[in-house]
Amino acid sequence: MAINLPRRSALLAAAVACSLGLAACSQEGSGTASTDQPPPKPAPTQAAGLFADPAKNTPDALRAAVTKKDWAVPVQLIDCATPGCDGHRTPGVYTPLPKDQVKGDWTVCALLPHVKDPYWLGQNEALVAEAKRTGVHLQVYEAGGYTEVGKQLDQLSNCVAKGADAVLLGAVSNEALNPKIEEIADQGVVVIDTVNGVTSKKVQGRALFDYCTLGGSLAKHLKAQGSPVNGVWFPGPSGVGSLEQLMSCFKDQVKGSDVRVLGTKYGDTGKDTQLNLVENALGAYPRMDYILGSATTADAAHGVLKERNLSRKVRTASYYFTPEVYALLKSGDATCASAGNDLILSRIAMDMALRVLENKPFVGGPYIGTNAQVICGPAAGAKADNLSELVQELNLPSTGFRPVFNVN
Repeated sequence: MAINLPRRSALLAAAVACSLGLAACSQEGSGTASTDQPPPKPAPTQAAGLFADPAKNTPDALRAAVTKKDWAVPVQLIDCATPGCDGHRTPGVYTPLPKDQVKGDWTVCALLPHVKDPYWLGQNEALVAEAKRTGVHLQVYEAGGYTEVGKQLDQLSNCVAKGADAVLLGAVSNEALNPKIEEIADQGVVVIDTVNGVTSKKVQGRALFDYCTLGGSLAKHLKAQGSPVNGVWFPGPSGVGSLEQLMSCFKDQVKGSDVRVLGTKYGDTGKDTQLNLVENALGAYPRMDYILGSATTADAAHGVLKERNLSRKVRTASYYFTPEVYALLKSGDATCASAGNDLILSRIAMDMALRVLENKPFVGGPYIGTNAQVICGPAAGAKADNLSELVQELNLPSTGFRPVFNVN
């Protein structure tokens, strides 16, 4: 059952209709932008035993910090207004509002594309944990898939009709939801862009999966191996801006190195489709020695590589982490994977919404991304094997977690 509580005051609604750095404020009418929310405060360079420089943090320190009641996590503060931009990235440590600073009786609505895979289950788990920590009322909707634009538009309307003070939006489309976002933002509802990214400038904050960081970290890892790499990309469907950015940042990082991209194979991330693409690529690119793609690509590839006795010649690197990839890395059936450390994003998004509602400053700014690292298993060799360094709390849902849609 959805929660229906009284909306906050008209004064606060007017205050959050404009936002620092992101939400556009019309100069018509009042003639001035709202200044009720304080300017962002600098993110600390050290807090809760963590450092802004991710290289200085041990896996144990990260685990300890992200599992504390008042958690902390190293992040990237991104200096730009739209998802996927190439703005300057500044490292910092993100710390949320303590519970005693959350004074209002707030209702937060979270919209997820689906909860059909471990990634979005992990985001759901993070939302629930943060709602319980802060005492807010949480309603979660899932659209059922990335084709369900109409359903997610209806869910946005339902959130507002049932009294949501803030919406955390894991969008199924970068642009199709923009008119509805602008409509509800103009009504005074706080909108935080969560994980996927929308192009609307009416959102008050962004806590996003950073494809550029993922692509760049994977490129740096391959360059550091000191031997030539001939890779083929299997990113997923064609025409997806975030995936193009992933590959573009990868290519930028490998310029002038011995890492070469021989080609790109687009297709749905279903296992059968990825298997067909891998089989075709093995014939089309006989020099290929690295498969670069989705977690499903790595899963689909390991069987055919074994069948063709190519497991030692052709390695795999996926650009995100799943329990299946973790199992493949442990067994030696996959080589490496980028760990985005991004299951914390939903907690950050919740905190950003509460900072707007409570008139508290953002930490560092209104656009936050997470740090990525490359995790490799024994198939990468003893020197590269760092599987024990994976912080599972930032990358994988708890074993046995099931979707939760209401926290009262």
